[in-house]
Amino acid sequence: MGRGGDGASHGAVLGQPLQDPAAWTAPEVLASDPSTWQYILSPQDQQEIVDAAQRAVASGKPVPELTKADFPLPGLGTKLEQIRDSVVFGRGFFLLRGFPIERLSRAEVVAAWLGVGLYWGQPRSQNAKGHLVGHVKDLGLDPNADDVRVYATNAAQPWHVDDADLVGLLCLKRAKEGGLSRWASSISIYNRLLEARPDLVEELAKTYHFDKKGEVGPGEQPYLELPVLSVYKGHLTFFYNDKYIKEAQRFPEVPRLTPKQLEALQAVTDLADSPDLHLDWDLQPGDVQLIYNWTQLHFRTAYVDHPGFENRRHLLRLWLTSTVNTHAIDPERFPKEAYLGIYSEERTAPLDAE
Repeated sequence: MGRGGDGASHGAVLGQPLQDPAAWTAPEVLASDPSTWQYILSPQDQQEIVDAAQRAVASGKPVPELTKADFPLPGLGTKLEQIRDSVVFGRGFFLLRGFPIERLSRAEVVAAWLGVGLYWGQPRSQNAKGHLVGHVKDLGLDPNADDVRVYATNAAQPWHVDDADLVGLLCLKRAKEGGLSRWASSISIYNRLLEARPDLVEELAKTYHFDKKGEVGPGEQPYLELPVLSVYKGHLTFFYNDKYIKEAQRFPEVPRLTPKQLEALQAVTDLADSPDLHLDWDLQPGDVQLIYNWTQLHFRTAYVDHPGFENRRHLLRLWLTSTVNTHAIDPERFPKEAYLGIYSEERTAPLDAE
């Protein structure tokens, strides 16, 4: 299953530098007009969210079944779609601030978050439980266990992309220490790597294996097989998660990583870690981060929580298929679970982490 598109990275040729609005550096962004990548919700915007959320919950309709028609945002809706377009066709990220979480019950917050997300795309399942609204919160699990994903722990979450076009994060509670959100332009990383080590670009275009952490649908393998770097119909795809690549080595049938492959993966991590190629943000309650996975890598630093489960760092997450025609994906090299979410027969929106 492939997909055509006319979004970011059109015109790419593997092995040649790419000029693109998403090929930013940190100094460039920080020197730019903040309104090009941040928006603070106005009192009217906030009231529209509150009204729509309260109506949605009062209707009794299950949150996973909500549609845009169930969540009218007469003024804000157009702004949200403009934000989506700036993410997909522009720099690849945006910060929205002032989401009115303090005026809503938990059920209303969950409904509001999915309702806002419907203006950006179609929600996708984020785990085998079918969570359309995911909870990024420490459940006290071992981050190194074969069937544990890092978002359910307080460990650092290394550079990666998610299995959808867009990932949205809404902050409900901050950590006591740490838990910074960090993101980098994968196109800028590609350009830097191409300039310094073109041989490693070639290495990253080979097939890698990514551990699915036990979340495997019928007929699927327990790992993804796809390249880190590829170009299809002029679109550069940078699919990265070195932790899952290395953890897939637990399967005996997966080829062993070569020293050159390990060098290439480390080079990507080192470039993403470069201060001039990434941005850090300490998400505050009510802050929203929207990222386009096809042009950005993201990262979370380790953190320490406040005492009490209810006081732990807590973010709500959405995985979305963008509602604008976007990224072209090679049907021969990309299984659908790499970009359409994780298989589940359920569609749920729980009120807390589980």
